[in-house]
Amino acid sequence: MATSSIASPVSDATSTSTTPAAVNAAASAPIAAPTAPLPTVTSTPSTGTMPTPLQIALKVNFTLNTTDGLRQISFGLEKDTDGVTTDWTITFVLYERTDPTVDFGNAVVSLTVFVASPLQANAETAAHSGLTPAQAAQAIGPAADAAKAASAGSLPLPVANDIIQNTLA
Repeated sequence: MATSSIASPVSDATSTSTTPAAVNAAASAPIAAPTAPLPTVTSTPSTGTMPTPLQIALKVNFTLNTTDGLRQISFGLEKDTDGVTTDWTITFVLYERTDPTVDFGNAVVSLTVFVASPLQANAETAAHSGLTPAQAAQAIGPAADAAKAASAGSLPLPVANDIIQNTLA
């Protein structure tokens, strides 16, 4: 015949009672707040730090080609918002080739640039209306050159980021 045993709690000086009255008292006891508040992480686009992820509200991508067919830019704009805070991000990808009859290979450089507050209205306009000819010229010229130079280490990344952001000016 099989027997079963139920282990009973061991009583010692540190044990707490498991009687219904003790359980009810523990359930109604207030929960203590942490002694130190959790740190708040904030981000500003000018520092290049990654902001807290927000819900994606709008995402567009423009593909720009030079007239000689040797350079292609993928210029993406993404708007993230939580209803209070809005962040814009540029995803800038440069492709180059020496022969326009050959497919573009891997990207020469890919950068993510957080748009400064003064340019966010321009980012909104560009996302809805497209890049102007002047903005497209900035992207395939100075911005692409700056991205490539930053990738090679001959231009500081913050300077390249500013030049890329100026595409929206």
